[in-house]
Amino acid sequence: MIEEGQTPTKVFISYSWDSEDHKENVLKLANTLRIVWRIDAEIDRYVRAEPPYTPIQGWDLWMSNRIESAEFVLIIFTETYKRRFEGKEETGKGLGVSWEGTIIRNDIYNAQLRDTKFIPVVFSESDLGYVPSILYTRDKYVLNDDNSFQELCYRLRKERTIIKPEIEGEPLALPSEPMLLSPQKPPVKSRLEQTPKEIEYRKKVEGYVYNDRLSEPYNEIYKINQTNLKTIRERIGLDPDKAKLIENDVLQLRCQRHEEYKQNLQEYHKLAMESLEKEEFFSDDILSGLKELKNNLGLSDKDAEEILLYAELEYSLQKGEWREADETTKNLLLKVVNVQENYLNENNFKQIPCKDIRKIDKLWKDHSNGLFGYSVQRDIWQKVKERPEVKDILYDFVAEVGWGY
Repeated sequence: MIEEGQTPTKVFISYSWDSEDHKENVLKLANTLRIVWRIDAEIDRYVRAEPPYTPIQGWDLWMSNRIESAEFVLIIFTETYKRRFEGKEETGKGLGVSWEGTIIRNDIYNAQLRDTKFIPVVFSESDLGYVPSILYTRDKYVLNDDNSFQELCYRLRKERTIIKPEIEGEPLALPSEPMLLSPQKPPVKSRLEQTPKEIEYRKKVEGYVYNDRLSEPYNEIYKINQTNLKTIRERIGLDPDKAKLIENDVLQLRCQRHEEYKQNLQEYHKLAMESLEKEEFFSDDILSGLKELKNNLGLSDKDAEEILLYAELEYSLQKGEWREADETTKNLLLKVVNVQENYLNENNFKQIPCKDIRKIDKLWKDHSNGLFGYSVQRDIWQKVKERPEVKDILYDFVAEVGWGY
């Protein structure tokens, strides 16, 4: 959509009056560019449709001025247009196209073929052979091909069809292989097959859906975001059924990327553990290799760092080195809450994310056959608390757990 204050692109369409059907197709093209794509397309029939029905300065100057002022000139090639464009038409026939062809050829000549203003287009792929050699090496567009037509429209609007990522900051969380090679169903529509409204809405949906880390599942759009999307959908006038298809498609792709990302995390964890078992610690060489592996797998710094933190705890637990594992757990919690001291106070404990508590608890329980872990200690505390003869709960709890013995 044209932003407020943004001037629509000026486009002039040069064509020949081959037949009434051809003239109607050109009119439909100009109308579509103006109404749907908000492109300021101009053709001679607009002038002929209202008084005085002819340019005051004459058709020759009108055509010359339109070509000069246009940012782009669409040249619709047919057998007839090519003949007149190349000056091979019978004397007295097709004077308009012959005149426009002369102006266009001169402009191309003066620009030494370095301009991007003149764009050859055809209504059917079978007409590509009528594009003359002077323009044949340029990008050509087939108007009855939806993908080709919409790619042309993006070019006329001077908008990008894809976004080139910047090579800076934290690497993007991408799958380990190109998406087109992944065993997955294609989206509902490719970007080039979507209208500007659908593209705008899809960007909004992706902004909400990809707000969470790819390592975390995301199966439905949060209610507050659903309300926001409803407002956006109504503002841009997008059909609710089309909006729902876009939402489902983005969610499906998000789930697929999550699964691929999760597999990459598992691969990274496996190789990190193998390195730790071999060397017993993360040397600088291993960390360097793991950093390269992280980038190749498209993992975020945070996810990779978390794996390395837990890898050391898991390795200690696998060996049954409980005191070492206890110290590693403490260091891990200090890093989780970003505490510089060597201890945690009451406020620090409140800052520990629940997911980290659950993860640490599971590692301890899994590797101790259910003997150790936060949930085990919680159950012991509850049992001690319920004993009628207990006078000092904390003392009896410490004794029950075995701390200090």
